[in-house]
Amino acid sequence: MLDTSPGDCILEAGTGNAGLSMYLARAVGPNGKVHTVERSSSTSEHAQLVVEQFRRGVLMPSIVFHVGVLGEVINKVAVSIDKSLATVLNAEKPLAEDPEQTWKEQGNIIAPLFDGIVLDMPTPWTQLPQIFGFLKTDRFVVCYLPSISQVMDLVRASRQWPLLVEDVVEVDWRSWDIKVAVVRNPDPLAASDEAMVCRPTHTPIGHTAFLVKLRKCGAQ
Repeated sequence: MLDTSPGDCILEAGTGNAGLSMYLARAVGPNGKVHTVERSSSTSEHAQLVVEQFRRGVLMPSIVFHVGVLGEVINKVAVSIDKSLATVLNAEKPLAEDPEQTWKEQGNIIAPLFDGIVLDMPTPWTQLPQIFGFLKTDRFVVCYLPSISQVMDLVRASRQWPLLVEDVVEVDWRSWDIKVAVVRNPDPLAASDEAMVCRPTHTPIGHTAFLVKLRKCGAQ
């Protein structure tokens, strides 16, 4: 959904066990970067250990770990990517909390850094005012949300900024029954054949979450 390409720079919030971080690192390749932010230091440390132990740390050079609340550390993340931003950003202080004021501040002085943003958090609309100015125009923010009420809150909030709701997808969990079955031959003297049985199981389809895809448009 991010339309990621080799060499891209991606921002992720909600590192968790680094599963998505490693997937994104593979997508951007050795010339790209994934900046992943986790508010829990212990979780971030565990995630780094997971990446280090995966194939002898082959993906470590493509992943940069940050600790803190996204809206409070985004300036530090930006300066770590582009040192020249230190002259216009105070890395110790988050940008204005008011969405409209933040857009005015970011619109003129900040060169967009990220080719895509992934937010795995319960209230992404509280962080978007501080970060969407760092996203390149015509690129995507993808939010992972468990409930439809969270999706509705995000859609309402996104109307404050130049973000177009492009897609909302429900991620289902559906098990399949795949096995080898013996096809009995009516001729008792002939050998029986084998066939593959492939069909959904009779268990209910489970819901996991919603993915909301937002496209950044030009400022109005």
